[in-house]
Amino acid sequence: MTALEQAQAHFEAGEFASARSAAVEGLGGAPEDVELLRVAGRAGVETGAADAVEQLQKVAELQPASTETWRDLGDALAAEGRTDEANDAFRKVLEIDPDDEVALTALGHTAFQAGERGEAVSMLEQVAGRVSGSTAAISLVEMYRTLGQPDEALAAARRVAQSAPERPLYALDVAELALETGEAEEAAEAFGRLRALVDLPEDEVGALQGLIKAELARGRADEALELARQAGAIDTVGRTTGVLAHLEAELGAESSPQDALERGQSVALIQAQQAPPSRQEAEQLIDATLQDLRQSLSGEGRG
Repeated sequence: MTALEQAQAHFEAGEFASARSAAVEGLGGAPEDVELLRVAGRAGVETGAADAVEQLQKVAELQPASTETWRDLGDALAAEGRTDEANDAFRKVLEIDPDDEVALTALGHTAFQAGERGEAVSMLEQVAGRVSGSTAAISLVEMYRTLGQPDEALAAARRVAQSAPERPLYALDVAELALETGEAEEAAEAFGRLRALVDLPEDEVGALQGLIKAELARGRADEALELARQAGAIDTVGRTTGVLAHLEAELGAESSPQDALERGQSVALIQAQQAPPSRQEAEQLIDATLQDLRQSLSGEGRG
């Protein structure tokens, strides 16, 4: 096996230090071998090697007409925080291929960070229109949110969710944005999909609370109460207690402490005889639960 074959095999296996060592050893006998330089540089980016950028710059000198070459260099420069130089590399990519998705996405993110929001959205829309589940499409959802354009954010979220219907985080995006834009029926459907996608009881509690909020927005308090009882039955930390207490009070539902316990209702508040939360307070409790659900799905890679 040649040095290049060894380096590539290690790189594909995620063994970046070994890939770099094999490539550097091969470069001892062939210092201008483009492929060895490319593997050494790319593996160097992964391992934080000081000369990774230098190696990829040499690749660009030897192979200036390759989009892959300039993309690799742009990624390496960006990893070192050399944003302006990285942008120059990505612009080189677009000179060769104006439709390159990686370069458009990278430049779109940079433009947004620099406050050039119109340009950023334009670049990302070019990619998102072709690849609905791309990084660009996902980024557009948050960009439109930041710009205060929930209708556009919802349209982008729909595209992303359609491209990956198995991802609960994308269903949550659609559900929350649908609520924000007054599409309560769509929100209920999306929260229902979310409930079917999650595995953990605490995540199901979050999906059920989202359904509660959607049903309240549809003027269906009876259905919201039934959902709150279902959530209460699996809620081990009491996050549904206040929501359930509000709905019981609003609908005049009466429960003995034992009945409440059996049905997962707000036994703690009943026993303490506390005043139930208002509708606004109940919805704030739901929003807090949904925020925690988003962090759970994002932070553990389950979204």
